[in-house]
Amino acid sequence: MCGMSQPISSVKTAGLRIYNQQIYNRKKESELTRLRHKLALVGGHDRRARLPLGIDSLDRALAGGLALGRVHLLSGAMQAHGAVSGFAIALLCMLKNYLSVKKLTNNIHSIHYPNKDTSPIIWCPASQRSGAGMLYGHGLAAAGLDPADLLIVDTPSPSRRLTALDDILRTEGLAAVVIECDGLQKSADYWMRITRRAQLAAEQSGTTAFLLGAPIAASGFETAWQIKPAPNFAMQSNPALVLHSVWDLTLYRARGGRPHICRVSWHADSTSLQAIDQTDISSDTPVKADLDIHVPATHTLAI
Repeated sequence: MCGMSQPISSVKTAGLRIYNQQIYNRKKESELTRLRHKLALVGGHDRRARLPLGIDSLDRALAGGLALGRVHLLSGAMQAHGAVSGFAIALLCMLKNYLSVKKLTNNIHSIHYPNKDTSPIIWCPASQRSGAGMLYGHGLAAAGLDPADLLIVDTPSPSRRLTALDDILRTEGLAAVVIECDGLQKSADYWMRITRRAQLAAEQSGTTAFLLGAPIAASGFETAWQIKPAPNFAMQSNPALVLHSVWDLTLYRARGGRPHICRVSWHADSTSLQAIDQTDISSDTPVKADLDIHVPATHTLAI
């Protein structure tokens, strides 16, 4: 008992203060997450299906997973458009698997049907005159997406693509819709009108949409992401490993959720995302090219 009367050192006091602050922060974050879920439930946003992405911290930030039947913004630098398209393909692959499982469980005679969702994906690519080029079938297959699942709608005008977005979303039997907006400069009011119409159309049909391009100064999307290519340190230490795409993801807006930052790798063979520890990462490490899902545009002379 004599030891109890001895004063606690300042080092121990500081350690206890830091520990208590960490507990308080975790409790506060948990309470905020619970409050966001309640608000989302009141607003009717948690009644739709969600696609878990397989990373606990990311799924918590998304309030349970990627909301289906909504419009999501995937943005990034035009020089790194391959990373943006690559992440979109990863989401599409996981979505196709989800729809296949859902079809299998909902069909009583599922044993007589193939375990594959045959719903097409509408992809409206950017103009071939842009820096990204056109979609490349072998690159899509290497990233995990069967090119036969795509129905490509080639519309050179980005304005026409966005104008037709809500009409495309109202089409029944689609798995998803991807629209590339290649550097379209419009006002925030224009984007708000486009987003609102697209959200209503997606809710009506249950089709999920992804808008790919440069960052847009407009709200209204279910989620808004920024994607950057990241170095693959596993490949640098062991070149014999299978090449995986690595991205730095910034979720800076999520309805009913919260912002989140993480580094992930895409494993096409298992159709899964895996989190990567970002400790001891050097900012000047060169970034290798992502999987080639685009080929450079071939310019021809119209006669």
